[in-house]
Amino acid sequence: MKKLSVKDLSKPIILAAFFLILTILRPSSFLTIGNLGNVLWSVSIYGVMVSGTIFVFLLGGIDLSIGTLCGLTGVTCVMTVRAFGYSPAGVVAGILVALTVGLLAGLIHGLIITTFHVPAFLVTFATQTIYLGLSMILTNNKILDCTNPKLFTSIGKNPIPIILMVVAALISWYVLRKTETGRYVYAVGGNDQAAAISGISVRKITIMAYMISGFTTAIGGIILSSMTQQGMASNGSGYEQYVIMAGVIGGISLLGGEGTVPGAIFGAMIIGLLQNGLNLMSVPSTQHGLVRGLVIIAAVGFDALQRDTKFQSWLAKRRQAKAAGKSTA
Repeated sequence: MKKLSVKDLSKPIILAAFFLILTILRPSSFLTIGNLGNVLWSVSIYGVMVSGTIFVFLLGGIDLSIGTLCGLTGVTCVMTVRAFGYSPAGVVAGILVALTVGLLAGLIHGLIITTFHVPAFLVTFATQTIYLGLSMILTNNKILDCTNPKLFTSIGKNPIPIILMVVAALISWYVLRKTETGRYVYAVGGNDQAAAISGISVRKITIMAYMISGFTTAIGGIILSSMTQQGMASNGSGYEQYVIMAGVIGGISLLGGEGTVPGAIFGAMIIGLLQNGLNLMSVPSTQHGLVRGLVIIAAVGFDALQRDTKFQSWLAKRRQAKAAGKSTA
């Protein structure tokens, strides 16, 4: 039987701690079906997006454009629905257009990164601004309302976003854990040179990872535009922070090769509880960014300690010393 590590136990402990603290501080408002349902509903977008972006993280890459790409895909979806006269056919067409935009964005990222060997950080940092600019041009920097048809607005209503998150997470988990492609992703993330020598196409895996990230980001954009019933350039801006937080808190290493989908979803849940707790305790929204930043630093620091060989050696010696003390007593 495999012995659980500190890293394995930390996730349920943190989740339980959040529940306990919020239950004590806000007993009448936190542990209600309505509030917990709202938490799941609010994190569904991050959950869907991180289910695809995890492929990029596992390669040791990053995608800073997912926030503005989420807004751009939402805008293209709403514009298509409006162009079709708010008809059900327009909804189908809008979803297809948005998904195509997401896939193309991922393809562009993958091609630039693998062809010109430009760091993913720089590529997606640039496209982050480009996608926001495109959204502003398409909307003329105005809000595009889309309150019809019901087929469109129902996408963002409970429990559909939660169902989409679960489906995306299950598919992602299956691909990463049960298929050859998933093993290739972990292999490339662990050591891309060794993976290339063993016959794995690092280029194809990288392009695929960014396309999957773009695809799930588009799903997130569709959900968000349905939730807000509008297309707006600023929709989704900053969501890359939540997705990165979800990944790091969930145990995904930004160095690549380590992480799981359940862990990423767990991270999204922690973010949802954190945001919900801040709202329930009436913490000013101007301070939310500060709290999120501190959480990211803490999560990255914990991940670094888990990888630090000297720290792990020291921890092992402490455990051995304690065990020896108990045996002599």
